Amino acid sequence: MVYFDYEKEPLRDILFIDVKSFYATVECIFHDWDPLETMLVVASHADNTGNGLILAASPKAKEVLGISNVSRVDHLPDHPLLKQVPPRMKLYIKENMALNRLFETYVAPEDLLIYSIDESILDVTRSLNLFFPSPHLSRQEKRWKMAQKIQKEIYEKTGLILSIGIGDNPLLGKLALDTDAKYQKANNYTAEWSYRDIENKVWQVHPMTEFWGIGTRTKKQLAKIGINTIEQLANSNVDLLYYRFGVIGEQLYHHANGIDRTILSETPPKVKEKSYGNSQVLPKNYTDQREIEIVIGELAEQVAARIRRHDCLTSCIHLYIGTAYGESDSGFSHQMTIPATNTNKELKAHCLRLFRKYYDKQAIRHVGITYSKLVYTQAREIDLFSEADQRLTEERLDKVVDKIRAKYGFASIVYATSKLEGARSIARSHLVGGHNGGAGGLDGLT
Repeated sequence: MVYFDYEKEPLRDILFIDVKSFYATVECIFHDWDPLETMLVVASHADNTGNGLILAASPKAKEVLGISNVSRVDHLPDHPLLKQVPPRMKLYIKENMALNRLFETYVAPEDLLIYSIDESILDVTRSLNLFFPSPHLSRQEKRWKMAQKIQKEIYEKTGLILSIGIGDNPLLGKLALDTDAKYQKANNYTAEWSYRDIENKVWQVHPMTEFWGIGTRTKKQLAKIGINTIEQLANSNVDLLYYRFGVIGEQLYHHANGIDRTILSETPPKVKEKSYGNSQVLPKNYTDQREIEIVIGELAEQVAARIRRHDCLTSCIHLYIGTAYGESDSGFSHQMTIPATNTNKELKAHCLRLFRKYYDKQAIRHVGITYSKLVYTQAREIDLFSEADQRLTEERLDKVVDKIRAKYGFASIVYATSKLEGARSIARSHLVGGHNGGAGGLDGLT
């Protein structure tokens, strides 16, 4: 076991912020209902969600009716006070953007990390004394006052209710948020975890799956080597963990000991090689190869439009095909290198070639396409068997179609195949993140 000297670990002032029941709260505010007293669910009835999926439930709906997120609409209890509204993803994105603009009044841009649509990390280490310069206040008091100030301003300007985990590093802030602050109504949904709390708080997180970064599969793997609690993980042999799990095992060991040396402004998150992709769950099992190929073609063209918007070409395509539940074959995932291009015709042909090579008559329910190894240049690798002028003509035509869709909507101009049985692009053109975009001032968002 390694013994850590916490005096030598980075000491930051981290506020890990979560908006309580974000989608549901935004809907309550929009309808002028009390977010904490209204029983409401945001239910998606997109055709790939079966009878409907609960995307968010208000705190009262969770408390009184036991409703959880990502449950099914047909499992909702029959209650006269329960309200049900459809999602409006554009509105939620707009509110998230406005929220983070307010956060930027408290920290420099490099000290703000948008963690998800309803969570943000603020490192207020450098701004704490600007807001609370009094030498009579302790560091802990200033942290709490900063958290309270942000909560108050956000509530007054937006109506949103924040839970805040305060920590000496991002990990401790996240743990304080997820396992403590969200349930501390008496403390205005705020909690603080520091290096002093490793043994009495971090080690006591139970079950292990409540700990950040540990899912059911990891828990089972840890149990195989006799680790069943966070305390056991923190006091285990780090070399054994590295041997069994690689660098992830080493990370788990450090996290169990409350160690996270991330400094947002100095070590921004590492971004993997840039790529663009899209995927969709189909509304039914697709068994007709012609219909499957229509969907693949539509998806290939949608992702092609994305790379054209970013003025790049792709030289590697990846195709994922997921089979329907009950199929003995789990599908396939393959990629291939291609001459750099961004034209619909060429990319569609490559994706279909890859599909036909590996498809074996399975029932399909999930399709995904990703373009990587991007080239940001106007140069082209010329194919000796095709005319260069023809390729340029195709590129110009694709860009004209892109402009028309950007101005008038996707469905303003579509290929004839999108009118055939099994096609999905028109039905999905109004969706954001796979759900109803609704109204929200972000028309044209893709």
